Amino acid sequence: MRQPALTVALSAPYLVNGEPARYQSLWLLAAICAAARNGGASLPAVHLQTRFPDAANIRMLVSRAFADFARWGVPVGWGPERHQGTAGLNPSRRSRGPFWIEPAACKRVRFTMDGRSADDAALARFVGLGTAATRRAARLGDEAHPAVDYVMRDISYWSHLTQAMRGMQDGVGVAGVAGGSAGNGVADALRAAQRCATDDFQHAFALLKESLAWRRGDDLARSRAALQRFDRIVGTGTVDTAVPTFAAMARVVRAWERYAGNQMAAAQAELEGLAADPALQPVLRYNPRVRFETLNLGALIHKTVAVRDMATQPQAARQAAEAAMAGFSGALQAAYEADSVDAAQHVAANLGLCLWLFWNHALIDTGRAWPASQVQRQAVRWLGLSEWICDRFGVGGGSAWNIIFLLRIARGNCAQDGGGALKTFRAQQPLLLAEAVDALRPFHAPFARAKGFISWSSLASFALDEHDTGHVHYGTLPLANLLLEASWFHAFEHGAAPAAFATVERLAGLLGKLRPAERRFFLSAITALPRELQLAAAEALRAAPRPARKAKARPRLPG
Repeated sequence: MRQPALTVALSAPYLVNGEPARYQSLWLLAAICAAARNGGASLPAVHLQTRFPDAANIRMLVSRAFADFARWGVPVGWGPERHQGTAGLNPSRRSRGPFWIEPAACKRVRFTMDGRSADDAALARFVGLGTAATRRAARLGDEAHPAVDYVMRDISYWSHLTQAMRGMQDGVGVAGVAGGSAGNGVADALRAAQRCATDDFQHAFALLKESLAWRRGDDLARSRAALQRFDRIVGTGTVDTAVPTFAAMARVVRAWERYAGNQMAAAQAELEGLAADPALQPVLRYNPRVRFETLNLGALIHKTVAVRDMATQPQAARQAAEAAMAGFSGALQAAYEADSVDAAQHVAANLGLCLWLFWNHALIDTGRAWPASQVQRQAVRWLGLSEWICDRFGVGGGSAWNIIFLLRIARGNCAQDGGGALKTFRAQQPLLLAEAVDALRPFHAPFARAKGFISWSSLASFALDEHDTGHVHYGTLPLANLLLEASWFHAFEHGAAPAAFATVERLAGLLGKLRPAERRFFLSAITALPRELQLAAAEALRAAPRPARKAKARPRLPG
């Protein structure tokens, strides 16, 4: 006896035979049928995982979908053993996929969209998968060609990907406007791209971008989650791993995840594995963008190791510092070779900061052939190049790090701990603003009086005003750094002024939101301020709300 057809409405309200249906179940059935019409293919489980990445439990989603399929009378199978039929399959392995439907059962399912019959091309657009129908629609005349098929696909994926890339260039936060406030951001565009992907490579590429975006936004948990979804797709073997640049960038992103998790040895091992892979060695040699990413991250790893080991293993720390400077120098060359001004500004800023940091801790120039002022001026020049690129090319928007680095280097020759009497504190001699501006030439145009370049404290205040008025949005860590610099220079230039107390108290109120290592840095840095400001910070700490975690004690200043 021939079973009746099943009518599935692909437009809201989503209905099956006129009855409301769960969207996830409806989508899964549509995707399985789309795959079946594509030469009888199965649907890998990874498509379900990438389509619903925020689902708390994929097994539960699959279980509910199959309960709906049973109620609708549609026999759907799973696993590689299609010859057994659906009756003898083990439900405990169902969520692993792949999912399939027999041709006869697939023919019973009729899809509609906006009240009209939906053909295979419309079905493919709904589920975001390529089908034979979309390829047929892509043909010109009677002849098919894979390149034409690809070009004739829906370009929504590339549209969303382009919007995400423009957002990253403009400094839009991964979750919203510059700095990461709420709203439509880079992650939303990348998720939309994933939903519109027409093959596994596009899915994986968008996830790779998403992982990098979350990492740059300092959201390591989401970065790791995106990378895990990426690995699930690549693990199916359906992505063309013969694309060497893609495979190399995947290794770099995995190394970034290890680096962000403070696993320096593991991160270094990932990069060494990339360099040792015979299939990927030509990528490092001939692709300047991949070479930049590898050298830049390698230099950051060496920088972290140098700072970590300088007290306990000074010789190893000096070697790491030299390796970091060599890595950043190579990364700068690769950035210009790749015509990537954004990459160039990032590495120029790192060169400026590390030059002063390593010199100040005697990790380079141990014989002190260069006077402090000469190193300060050279470090400032690198920062000036970075800021000039940001200003002229419209990249790196919304970041406070160049200003923070500039302020910190300007006072870098002053006492970094043991602050006490205000008079002694103000007797110190940081780099003069006029000397810094002179060192910035010919990249001094962005450092105008209109941007606060009247005094060091005015520069800090201008940057804070930009954040407080909503023109930009700084994350907690850069904001805390900016408040520290503002406190220092307000006290140095104006003494025990209200602005100095206001900024240090505001800084103390932020400490509970920082990671333990970050809190320790700021608690130590506050001790370099005059005694009056240390007391104000301690009082603000006592008045601040306790950290959310019960196990965490309230931060305390030493002494």
